[in-house]
Amino acid sequence: MSGVQIGQPEGRTDYTDKPASIYQEQVTQDGALSIAEYAQVVNGYLREWVCMGQCNIYIATAQDQDLKDLISLYLKDVCDPNVEEMRVLLERGGYPVPIELDQAPTSTDPVQIDAIDDTTIALGQWFATRAFMELWHTGAMASDHADVRDAFIRNYHRANRWHVAYHAIATEKGFLKPLPTMDPALA
Repeated sequence: MSGVQIGQPEGRTDYTDKPASIYQEQVTQDGALSIAEYAQVVNGYLREWVCMGQCNIYIATAQDQDLKDLISLYLKDVCDPNVEEMRVLLERGGYPVPIELDQAPTSTDPVQIDAIDDTTIALGQWFATRAFMELWHTGAMASDHADVRDAFIRNYHRANRWHVAYHAIATEKGFLKPLPTMDPALA
């Protein structure tokens, strides 16, 4: 296995050009989505719509200002582009969006409640990003069109980096203990 190439962006190797060129040819003609694609795009759109509201609740109730700031950044770096990816796929194909973005509540005015705390919020975001990684991966698998699949993969990458970031912040702030490591001698 000497000479095997690893570590390149998107797993590229010297042998990637042929399948990559075939892949790039597999785009939707006229934006029409298959039934599986349509279901995944609508689910992705609606899940992001709900997540944006959850983020607003977390911002309003979190006590830790760094956590509030991170979730605000997450909305801009992840939620906004992810829901836009799904909206573009729907509208390009002539499909209606299931609910308009301007109908989403946007208030992040501070709220004092005892039903949730910063630890729960930090862990909630960590688990939510993991769930989104699964959602976007599943959406990509449901599509045979490069443009649709690419939208899901971009969304996956955004969730992926934040899943790691939320874990790092949660451990740094003491909301979560670091994941244990395994001693190689035990393998």
